Amino acid sequence: MKFLILFLMLSVQLLAQQPGDIDYVFTSLQRADERPEVVYNLNLRKSKLKFFPKNLDRFENLRTLDLSKNRISMLPSGMGQLTSLEQLFLAGNNIVIIPPQIAKLINLVVLDLSKNDIKIVPEEIGELNALKRLDLRLNDVQTIDKNISKLNQLTELNLQGMFFLDEVKQMVALWLPNFEVQFSGGCDCGF
Repeated sequence: MKFLILFLMLSVQLLAQQPGDIDYVFTSLQRADERPEVVYNLNLRKSKLKFFPKNLDRFENLRTLDLSKNRISMLPSGMGQLTSLEQLFLAGNNIVIIPPQIAKLINLVVLDLSKNDIKIVPEEIGELNALKRLDLRLNDVQTIDKNISKLNQLTELNLQGMFFLDEVKQMVALWLPNFEVQFSGGCDCGF
């Protein structure tokens, strides 16, 4: 009996991981291109990419895109065409600028831009009405636009690992009064 239950559980789990299933994660563009209409999750983490992949809009149903831990330094304006995207992970790249086209990602719930070289959080970030989690930790952020206060669904804002003047911390706290923003002091390591 235990064997039968174990067999059934494994069978169900294997069936849930077939291309076309909403939970299936594609890990190569080549494989995803074979059936672009069933690509919901694309994980190209640690793929040594130097550029944001072109023409990702061919994956009309793409919900989750993970490009973390690559060497991407620039986000193209075309990324705004990924309007079905709900989760975008870009941690651990070399990104400096968040393009204004980010505002077109209207279904985005999670945006992870941690561990990059971002200096400015642009006003367009405030247009992401569905955004619940924004991770900007360990960047070089010096400026945060007041439009961040328009993020009514936001429940988590991580700004750890950066030095902010007390005045900036107070302003951000006033703009986002419904939850605690995660701050930490920068490193005064003497380098």
